[in-house]
Amino acid sequence: MLKRIAILLAVCVLASQLFAADTKFKLGVIPKSTGGEFWETVARGARKAAADLNVDIRWEGTVTETEIAEQNKIIENMVNLGVNGLAIAPLNKAAQRKQVENAVKAGIPVVVFDSAVEGRAQSSFVATDNEKAGTLGGQYLVKLLGNKPAKVMCMRFVQGTGSTEARAKGFLDTVRAAGFTVVADPYPDTGTIEGCKNAAANTLEKFMKAGKLELDGIFAANLYSALGVASALDDLRKAGVKTDVRFVGFDTSKKLIEEVQAGRIDALVAQDPFKMGYLAVETLVQVVKGEKVPPVIDTGAVLVTKTGLESDPAIRKLVGLE
Repeated sequence: MLKRIAILLAVCVLASQLFAADTKFKLGVIPKSTGGEFWETVARGARKAAADLNVDIRWEGTVTETEIAEQNKIIENMVNLGVNGLAIAPLNKAAQRKQVENAVKAGIPVVVFDSAVEGRAQSSFVATDNEKAGTLGGQYLVKLLGNKPAKVMCMRFVQGTGSTEARAKGFLDTVRAAGFTVVADPYPDTGTIEGCKNAAANTLEKFMKAGKLELDGIFAANLYSALGVASALDDLRKAGVKTDVRFVGFDTSKKLIEEVQAGRIDALVAQDPFKMGYLAVETLVQVVKGEKVPPVIDTGAVLVTKTGLESDPAIRKLVGLE
C-alpha cells in the first residue's frame, strides 16, 4: 500500500513538472524597430531577463521607426497568438493607444516601454524620464554657452513619437528659460539617419554666411537625429565651412562615442537600453503573475562627456568601452 502511494506521489510530481513546463509564460516584446545598436542592446536586456526568469519571449518589430500600421499588425498578431503578456514600445503615442486597449480587453496585460502611449490601459511604463533627460541636455548646452544671447537648434525626430517629443520639450523649455533663441526645430521627413541628415543639412544651410555657420548650439533628440546632425556638420567642415557650434546629442553608438572623443560632439545624454529591456520583461512577468508594480519605472539617463569617457568606469561600462 505504501509503495503504491509512493508511486502515485511520484507520478503526481512528474505530472506537475510537465504541466509547469507546458505553461511557461510566453510574452511578446515589440520594439520600435529591430535594427540599430540601441534596439539590439534592448533586445539583449530583454532576453537576459527572459532567461533569468524562465519565460519565453517573442521579439518582433518593424524595420524602421515610422511603420505605424505594421506595428499595429504585429500587436494584433501577438494577441491572436494568445501570449500571456505584451511589452510594447509604441511608435506613436496616439496611434497605438487603441491596440494597447484592445490587448488589455482581450485579457493580455501590457507594459509600455521606451516611449509613452496615450490612455491608462497599460500596467506600467518603463522608460527614461525623457523630459528630464532633455532638460539635462539643455542645461549642459547652457553651461557651455554661458550667459549670453545664443541661437540654438533642436533636431527633432518623427512627429508624434512620445519619447523624442518629451526630450525636445525638456530641452526647449530649458534653453528658452535661459534666454536663448530657438531659431529652428525641424522634423525629418523619414525616421532614418539619412532623413535626419537631410533635414539637418537643409536647416543648417539657412544659417551659413561668408563661410561660417552662424549658430551657437545644437541638440539632437535621439540616436538617428544625432548621427544625422553629426554627418551634416562633417560635410560642412569638409567643404571648408567654419563650424564653431556646441553640440549635445542623445543616445550612444560607436560612431557617436568617437565623435565625443574627437571633440566634435560636446556631450551625449545616454540611456541604459540593456536595463530598459531587462526591466520591461521583468515588470511584465510580475504583472502576469498578478503582482503589484509601479505605474512608472525610470531607467535613468546620464551625461557622457569626453572627460567621463576617459576617467569614469561607470560611463565607460555603460557605453561599452569596458
